[in-house]
Amino acid sequence: MNSTNPLNNMTAVAFESRMADSTAQLLQRKGARAISAPSMQEVPLENHTAVFSFAEQLFDGNVDILICLTGVGTDMLVKTMKTKYDWENIHQALSGITVVSRGPKPAKALRKLEIPINIKVPEPNTWKELLESLADNELTSDLNGKLIAIQEYGEPNEKLNRELEARGAELLQTSIYRWALPDDLEPLKKGIRAILDRETDVVLFTSKTQVNHVMKVADIVASKEELRKALEEVVVASIGPVCSGGLESHGITVDFEPSRPKLAIFINEISEKLPKRIN
Repeated sequence: MNSTNPLNNMTAVAFESRMADSTAQLLQRKGARAISAPSMQEVPLENHTAVFSFAEQLFDGNVDILICLTGVGTDMLVKTMKTKYDWENIHQALSGITVVSRGPKPAKALRKLEIPINIKVPEPNTWKELLESLADNELTSDLNGKLIAIQEYGEPNEKLNRELEARGAELLQTSIYRWALPDDLEPLKKGIRAILDRETDVVLFTSKTQVNHVMKVADIVASKEELRKALEEVVVASIGPVCSGGLESHGITVDFEPSRPKLAIFINEISEKLPKRIN
Protein backbone atom coordinates (compact mmCIF):
# COMPACT_ATOMS: atom_id res chain seq x y z
CA MET A 1 0.00 0.00 0.00
CA ASN A 2 1.32 3.43 -0.94
CA SER A 3 1.34 5.54 2.25
CA THR A 4 1.07 8.73 0.21
CA ASN A 5 -1.89 7.49 -1.84
CA PRO A 6 -3.54 4.82 0.34
CA LEU A 7 -6.76 4.90 -1.71
CA ASN A 8 -4.97 4.39 -5.01
CA ASN A 9 -7.17 2.59 -7.59
CA MET A 10 -10.23 2.91 -5.33
CA THR A 11 -13.41 4.74 -6.27
CA ALA A 12 -15.37 6.80 -3.76
CA VAL A 13 -18.83 8.32 -4.20
CA ALA A 14 -19.53 11.35 -2.00
CA PHE A 15 -22.99 12.90 -1.61
CA GLU A 16 -21.75 16.04 0.19
CA SER A 17 -23.15 19.26 -1.30
CA ARG A 18 -21.98 22.43 0.45
CA MET A 19 -18.39 21.16 0.67
CA ALA A 20 -18.50 19.00 -2.46
CA ASP A 21 -15.29 20.39 -3.95
CA SER A 22 -13.33 20.06 -0.69
CA THR A 23 -14.55 16.49 -0.24
CA ALA A 24 -13.46 15.51 -3.75
CA GLN A 25 -10.07 17.17 -3.31
CA LEU A 26 -9.42 15.43 0.02
CA LEU A 27 -10.28 12.05 -1.53
CA GLN A 28 -8.13 12.72 -4.57
CA ARG A 29 -5.16 13.64 -2.39
CA LYS A 30 -5.43 10.18 -0.89
CA GLY A 31 -5.31 8.70 -4.37
CA ALA A 32 -9.01 7.90 -4.81
CA ARG A 33 -11.08 8.42 -7.90
CA ALA A 34 -13.76 10.70 -6.50
CA ILE A 35 -17.30 10.83 -7.88
CA SER A 36 -18.93 13.96 -6.51
CA ALA A 37 -22.72 13.58 -6.39
CA PRO A 38 -24.24 16.59 -4.56
CA SER A 39 -27.58 15.54 -3.12
CA MET A 40 -29.18 18.70 -1.77
CA GLN A 41 -29.34 22.47 -1.76
CA GLU A 42 -30.42 25.05 0.79
CA VAL A 43 -33.50 26.99 -0.27
CA PRO A 44 -34.30 30.06 1.89
CA LEU A 45 -37.95 30.23 2.90
CA GLU A 46 -39.73 33.01 1.01
CA ASN A 47 -42.03 33.65 3.95
CA HIS A 48 -40.05 34.71 7.03
CA THR A 49 -43.04 34.67 9.37
CA ALA A 50 -41.28 32.31 11.79
CA VAL A 51 -38.24 34.59 12.06
CA PHE A 52 -40.28 37.72 12.69
CA SER A 53 -42.48 35.90 15.22
CA PHE A 54 -39.29 34.96 17.05
CA ALA A 55 -38.07 38.57 16.88
CA GLU A 56 -41.33 39.91 18.34
CA GLN A 57 -41.21 37.42 21.20
CA LEU A 58 -37.54 38.21 21.75
CA PHE A 59 -38.06 41.97 21.95
CA ASP A 60 -41.06 41.47 24.25
CA GLY A 61 -38.75 39.62 26.66
CA ASN A 62 -40.54 36.27 26.33
CA VAL A 63 -37.71 34.15 24.93
CA ASP A 64 -35.59 32.43 27.57
CA ILE A 65 -33.29 30.27 25.44
CA LEU A 66 -32.13 30.28 21.82
CA ILE A 67 -30.71 27.02 20.45
CA CYS A 68 -28.57 27.56 17.35
CA LEU A 69 -28.26 24.35 15.37
CA THR A 70 -26.25 25.42 12.31
CA GLY A 71 -23.81 28.15 11.35
CA VAL A 72 -25.54 29.01 8.09
CA GLY A 73 -28.92 29.11 9.80
CA THR A 74 -27.65 31.32 12.63
CA ASP A 75 -26.19 33.78 10.14
CA MET A 76 -29.38 33.78 8.04
CA LEU A 77 -31.52 34.27 11.15
CA VAL A 78 -29.71 37.47 12.07
CA LYS A 79 -29.53 38.74 8.49
CA THR A 80 -33.28 38.25 8.11
CA MET A 81 -33.97 40.08 11.37
CA LYS A 82 -31.75 42.96 10.24
CA THR A 83 -34.04 43.57 7.25
CA LYS A 84 -36.68 44.78 9.68
CA TYR A 85 -34.97 45.70 12.95
CA ASP A 86 -31.99 47.75 14.11
CA TRP A 87 -28.84 45.68 14.71
CA GLU A 88 -28.09 47.28 18.08
CA ASN A 89 -31.52 46.24 19.36
CA ILE A 90 -31.08 42.72 17.96
CA HIS A 91 -27.64 42.36 19.52
CA GLN A 92 -28.80 43.67 22.90
CA ALA A 93 -31.79 41.32 22.96
CA LEU A 94 -29.80 38.23 21.94
CA SER A 95 -27.10 39.07 24.47
CA GLY A 96 -29.71 39.10 27.22
CA ILE A 97 -30.94 35.50 26.82
CA THR A 98 -29.32 32.06 27.17
CA VAL A 99 -27.71 31.13 23.85
CA VAL A 100 -26.86 27.51 23.09
CA SER A 101 -24.52 26.50 20.24
CA ARG A 102 -24.93 22.93 19.01
CA GLY A 103 -21.42 22.77 17.53
CA PRO A 104 -18.44 24.72 16.17
CA LYS A 105 -20.21 26.20 13.13
CA PRO A 106 -22.98 28.06 14.99
CA ALA A 107 -20.36 29.02 17.59
CA LYS A 108 -18.22 30.58 14.86
CA ALA A 109 -21.22 32.52 13.51
CA LEU A 110 -22.14 33.75 16.99
CA ARG A 111 -18.58 34.84 17.79
CA LYS A 112 -18.43 36.78 14.53
CA LEU A 113 -21.60 38.59 15.59
CA GLU A 114 -20.15 39.09 19.11
CA ILE A 115 -23.14 37.35 20.67
CA PRO A 116 -22.23 35.63 23.98
CA ILE A 117 -22.51 31.84 23.99
CA ASN A 118 -23.70 30.40 27.30
CA ILE A 119 -23.62 26.70 26.43
CA LYS A 120 -21.48 24.86 23.87
CA VAL A 121 -22.64 21.34 23.06
CA PRO A 122 -19.76 18.82 22.88
CA GLU A 123 -19.11 16.38 20.05
CA PRO A 124 -20.65 14.53 18.36
CA ASN A 125 -23.13 17.43 18.69
CA THR A 126 -26.29 15.33 18.44
CA TRP A 127 -29.60 16.13 20.12
CA LYS A 128 -28.61 13.78 22.94
CA GLU A 129 -25.48 15.80 23.84
CA LEU A 130 -27.59 18.95 23.51
CA LEU A 131 -30.11 17.68 26.06
CA GLU A 132 -27.31 16.57 28.41
CA SER A 133 -25.68 20.00 28.17
CA LEU A 134 -28.97 21.71 29.04
CA ALA A 135 -29.51 19.39 32.01
CA ASP A 136 -25.99 19.95 33.33
CA ASN A 137 -26.13 23.76 33.25
CA GLU A 138 -27.81 25.70 36.06
CA LEU A 139 -29.25 28.16 33.53
CA THR A 140 -31.16 25.42 31.74
CA SER A 141 -31.45 22.49 34.16
CA ASP A 142 -35.10 23.40 34.82
CA LEU A 143 -36.94 23.97 31.54
CA ASN A 144 -40.46 24.01 32.97
CA GLY A 145 -42.33 27.01 31.56
CA LYS A 146 -39.29 28.24 29.59
CA LEU A 147 -39.79 29.47 26.02
CA ILE A 148 -37.09 27.95 23.82
CA ALA A 149 -36.52 29.24 20.29
CA ILE A 150 -34.92 26.66 18.01
CA GLN A 151 -33.10 27.79 14.87
CA GLU A 152 -34.08 24.86 12.70
CA TYR A 153 -32.26 23.55 9.65
CA GLY A 154 -34.10 21.99 6.77
CA GLU A 155 -36.53 19.97 8.85
CA PRO A 156 -37.54 19.82 12.53
CA ASN A 157 -35.74 17.45 14.87
CA GLU A 158 -38.82 15.72 16.24
CA LYS A 159 -36.94 13.73 18.90
CA LEU A 160 -35.33 16.86 20.31
CA ASN A 161 -38.63 18.73 20.26
CA ARG A 162 -40.48 15.92 22.05
CA GLU A 163 -37.82 15.71 24.78
CA LEU A 164 -37.85 19.47 25.38
CA GLU A 165 -41.64 19.52 25.61
CA ALA A 166 -41.53 16.53 27.99
CA ARG A 167 -39.36 18.67 30.27
CA GLY A 168 -42.00 21.38 30.34
CA ALA A 169 -40.56 23.76 27.75
CA GLU A 170 -42.58 25.74 25.23
CA LEU A 171 -41.07 25.71 21.75
CA LEU A 172 -40.79 28.48 19.18
CA GLN A 173 -39.62 26.78 16.01
CA THR A 174 -37.72 29.25 13.86
CA SER A 175 -37.24 27.83 10.37
CA ILE A 176 -34.80 29.65 8.11
CA TYR A 177 -34.50 27.39 5.09
CA ARG A 178 -35.45 23.98 3.80
CA TRP A 179 -33.48 21.29 2.03
CA ALA A 180 -34.33 20.59 -1.59
CA LEU A 181 -32.93 18.35 -4.28
CA PRO A 182 -30.34 20.00 -6.54
CA ASP A 183 -31.66 21.71 -9.65
CA ASP A 184 -29.35 19.51 -11.73
CA LEU A 185 -29.87 15.87 -10.74
CA GLU A 186 -27.40 14.38 -13.25
CA PRO A 187 -24.34 14.31 -10.92
CA LEU A 188 -26.46 12.63 -8.23
CA LYS A 189 -27.85 10.11 -10.72
CA LYS A 190 -24.31 9.41 -11.96
CA GLY A 191 -23.17 8.66 -8.41
CA ILE A 192 -26.12 6.32 -7.82
CA ARG A 193 -25.50 4.54 -11.15
CA ALA A 194 -21.84 4.01 -10.22
CA ILE A 195 -22.98 2.22 -7.06
CA LEU A 196 -25.60 0.17 -8.93
CA ASP A 197 -23.02 -0.82 -11.56
CA ARG A 198 -20.65 -2.02 -8.80
CA GLU A 199 -18.00 0.51 -9.81
CA THR A 200 -17.35 1.87 -6.30
CA ASP A 201 -15.41 0.77 -3.22
CA VAL A 202 -16.71 3.25 -0.65
CA VAL A 203 -19.71 5.55 -0.37
CA LEU A 204 -19.59 8.62 1.89
CA PHE A 205 -22.65 10.11 3.59
CA THR A 206 -22.37 13.27 5.67
CA SER A 207 -25.98 14.02 6.67
CA LYS A 208 -29.32 12.34 7.27
CA THR A 209 -30.98 14.50 4.62
CA GLN A 210 -28.50 13.23 2.03
CA VAL A 211 -29.65 9.69 2.74
CA ASN A 212 -33.32 10.59 2.21
CA HIS A 213 -32.55 12.41 -1.04
CA VAL A 214 -30.34 9.63 -2.39
CA MET A 215 -33.04 7.05 -1.73
CA LYS A 216 -35.64 9.27 -3.38
CA VAL A 217 -33.58 9.68 -6.54
CA ALA A 218 -32.69 5.97 -6.48
CA ASP A 219 -36.35 5.33 -7.30
CA ILE A 220 -35.94 7.49 -10.40
CA VAL A 221 -32.75 5.77 -11.55
CA ALA A 222 -33.77 2.22 -10.60
CA SER A 223 -35.25 1.44 -7.18
CA LYS A 224 -34.46 1.87 -3.49
CA GLU A 225 -34.22 -1.89 -3.09
CA GLU A 226 -31.64 -2.21 -5.87
CA LEU A 227 -29.56 0.54 -4.30
CA ARG A 228 -29.81 -1.08 -0.85
CA LYS A 229 -28.53 -4.37 -2.30
CA ALA A 230 -25.67 -2.62 -4.10
CA LEU A 231 -24.66 -0.79 -0.92
CA GLU A 232 -24.23 -4.16 0.80
CA GLU A 233 -21.26 -4.76 -1.52
CA VAL A 234 -19.36 -1.56 -0.72
CA VAL A 235 -18.08 0.15 2.41
CA VAL A 236 -20.75 2.57 3.65
CA ALA A 237 -19.10 5.41 5.57
CA SER A 238 -21.16 7.75 7.75
CA ILE A 239 -19.79 10.91 9.35
CA GLY A 240 -21.66 10.48 12.63
CA PRO A 241 -24.56 9.10 14.69
CA VAL A 242 -27.36 11.22 13.19
CA CYS A 243 -26.32 10.32 9.65
CA SER A 244 -25.92 6.66 10.66
CA GLY A 245 -29.42 6.67 12.12
CA GLY A 246 -30.75 7.93 8.79
CA LEU A 247 -28.99 5.13 6.92
CA GLU A 248 -30.19 2.47 9.34
CA SER A 249 -33.78 3.73 9.06
CA HIS A 250 -33.57 2.81 5.37
CA GLY A 251 -32.17 -0.63 6.14
CA ILE A 252 -28.60 0.30 5.19
CA THR A 253 -25.77 -1.06 7.33
CA VAL A 254 -23.08 1.42 8.34
CA ASP A 255 -19.56 0.01 8.06
CA PHE A 256 -17.53 2.98 9.22
CA GLU A 257 -17.82 6.07 11.42
CA PRO A 258 -14.89 8.40 12.19
CA SER A 259 -13.62 9.11 15.70
CA ARG A 260 -14.82 12.72 15.32
CA PRO A 261 -17.50 14.12 12.96
CA LYS A 262 -15.12 16.32 10.95
CA LEU A 263 -14.74 16.06 7.17
CA ALA A 264 -10.91 15.96 7.11
CA ILE A 265 -10.78 13.41 9.94
CA PHE A 266 -13.51 11.39 8.22
CA ILE A 267 -11.51 11.05 5.00
CA ASN A 268 -8.16 10.58 6.75
CA GLU A 269 -9.54 7.69 8.78
CA ILE A 270 -11.21 6.17 5.72
CA SER A 271 -7.82 6.24 3.97
CA GLU A 272 -6.20 4.54 6.97
CA LYS A 273 -8.76 1.76 7.42
CA LEU A 274 -10.37 1.15 4.03
CA PRO A 275 -7.37 -0.46 2.26
CA LYS A 276 -6.94 -2.93 5.15
CA ARG A 277 -10.64 -3.77 5.00
CA ILE A 278 -10.69 -4.41 1.25
CA ASN A 279 -7.30 -6.12 0.85
